[in-house]
Amino acid sequence: MKLLVLLLVLALRRRDGGWPGVLARPDRHQRCLATLSPVRHGIPGWWLSVALPAILAALLFDWLAGGWGNLLVLVLGTALMLWLVGVESEFRLVDELLVCGRLNDGEALRERAEQALPITGEAGSPDWFRQLESGFLERVFVLFAALFWLMTLGFGAVVLFVLNRAWLQRHREHSDWSQSLDAALRWIPARLTVLALALAGQFGAVTRAAAGKLWRLDDSRELLNDTAQAAEPVEEIAEKSTEEPLAAGMDRLEALHGVLLRALAVWLIFAALWSLLA
Repeated sequence: MKLLVLLLVLALRRRDGGWPGVLARPDRHQRCLATLSPVRHGIPGWWLSVALPAILAALLFDWLAGGWGNLLVLVLGTALMLWLVGVESEFRLVDELLVCGRLNDGEALRERAEQALPITGEAGSPDWFRQLESGFLERVFVLFAALFWLMTLGFGAVVLFVLNRAWLQRHREHSDWSQSLDAALRWIPARLTVLALALAGQFGAVTRAAAGKLWRLDDSRELLNDTAQAAEPVEEIAEKSTEEPLAAGMDRLEALHGVLLRALAVWLIFAALWSLLA
């Protein structure tokens, strides 16, 4: 049933617009934290706004599982996952950016990118494109991590992962326990993402980029950025190389987009195998 929920979520996220505000608001997780916890910071606030919803979600879906309850799991689980990972597909977003870039519409490219991702600096510059690629990769990784925790531990684990990330954004200071939990929840999905990137891209280059970083106990962002860059088809990018910064940036973004799409296919194979073997 969880695999069916996952496939339905991925299909629905390709829909263009028409979503209710509760699913589409960029600040929906922050609103949830503010509503659930009268205590704005500290461990009590974290338990009320992060841990308690995760526990309740786990208990609810465990109670519903089986028989006719699976229909409710499908409906409620799909709605919950859309709320957690967002209704806007990262890949459709990049499709739109690629169209703007190929049409040389730099202003539309900047507005759309900065609306969806935390990017600063001069639009179209190499640093701007690096921020764009990093933001795109992080959003796709959050999807992969949610996929992993859904298939292995269920809906409660996904709630914990996503709301803990939202808590960190809300309370960047004095949240050492939350940062440690986020790093722990990212660790296994990040290594599986590296494997997916290796299978989807340049295997040798990815393994070399991952050397010395696989066993670090950190948030894995450096590992993901380095391996995603290594997975890109360097020869194809070099053949299309140009001195025009916008065109060069779009070539790299298109290459990353293709690699991550193939990595998503690998992740779905992982999920199907887990569903068969579990």
